[in-house]
Parts: sequence; C-alpha cells; structure tokens
Amino acid sequence: MQSGMERSVEPREFELPLELQFAMRKAELQSEEMTWEELRFALLSLYHQRLMEWHAIKDIMASENIEIDWDHPTDLELAELAAACGYRDDDEEGLDGDDDLQPF
Repeated sequence: MQSGMERSVEPREFELPLELQFAMRKAELQSEEMTWEELRFALLSLYHQRLMEWHAIKDIMASENIEIDWDHPTDLELAELAAACGYRDDDEEGLDGDDDLQPF
C-alpha cells in the first residue's frame, strides 16, 4: 500500500455540464462554416478575453494579499503551438488581404 506522499495524482476527466455541452456543439457547428481567417480571429479574440480574465483574477487576488505567479505563454511557445497545429504565414497567400477583422 502506498503512503499519501508516494501516490501519484491522476488527472480526472472533466465533464462539462449539459448546457455547456450544447453550447460547445453549437460552436462546433458554427465553426464548420467559418473561413480560416474567421477562425483565427475567433481564436485571438478568445485568447484576449482569457488574458483579461486572468488579469482581473490576479487583481482581485492581489487586493486580498494573495500572490500567485501566473504562467502566460511566451511568443516562442505560441509560435511553436502554431507550427504544431500546421499554421504557416504563407497560408495567407490565398486570402484576399482584407484586414477588416480586428481581434480586440
């Protein structure tokens, strides 16, 4: 039998509540009709929203004298993630060059 210190913590699977599962499915269906540029815009907007939420949480915790070091991805880590997902800058050659979409 393993002691409490020797046991490894197994990550447990997170299950979304039913209403969030419906929202995820709706988003999935909507994303199938989006262009790559629209998907990129949506991802950047979501990333910006999460950064703002992290900042707000950090401010709230600082007001309560709780200090936590937040680990934000660096530009290099984001570039590596983009490369791993197959996104390349030359993929944009086929686009019409409209810069109407602004993520923020």
